[in-house]
Amino acid sequence: MVDLKAKVILNQKGEEAYISVKQLMVTLKWTANVDLDLMAFYQTKDGRDGGVFSDNFPGGNLGSLNEFPFIQLSGDEGVGAKGGDNEEVLRVTKLDDLAALYICTLNYTDASQKKDSSFSQYDGGITVIDDRGESIGVPLNSTTPGQVAVIAKIDNSSPMGAKLINENSIIDLGTFVNSIPGAKLLVA
Repeated sequence: MVDLKAKVILNQKGEEAYISVKQLMVTLKWTANVDLDLMAFYQTKDGRDGGVFSDNFPGGNLGSLNEFPFIQLSGDEGVGAKGGDNEEVLRVTKLDDLAALYICTLNYTDASQKKDSSFSQYDGGITVIDDRGESIGVPLNSTTPGQVAVIAKIDNSSPMGAKLINENSIIDLGTFVNSIPGAKLLVA
């Protein structure tokens, strides 16, 4: 298992923690021989949706920190199911207009072969670090088989502040595209 090195670990589905939303860095790490792709999909407070994901996918866009949606992805690691110290980083500089942000990973290795696997066998997880250096870890520990992991959700709809929620929901690509706002862009 990758050591998430976080101050708080949300081990169980449904666990949540309030986070500062001035700036966030989300890091997906894994060492297994699998191509995982970090992605972010969002819904705005006025009902628009979209996503930031690898430009190796048709319609993919690594995003920008200087213009809406103020989310940027580092790039694609583990291509060809290469093991090692794989790491993909997603940066967020502003969440003001977003009601919800879904942090997801696609198991490209299995999705391209149309097979389902348990993400818990791939030793991965995310660490979310806010602008104050506080960190929250969410391990990919669900044993449910599928092709996509909705790892966490940032709910920014409450006046109390944004909450990071451990989702660890493992689903097939079709369900993902039809249930997560903005995910239809992935297969457009």
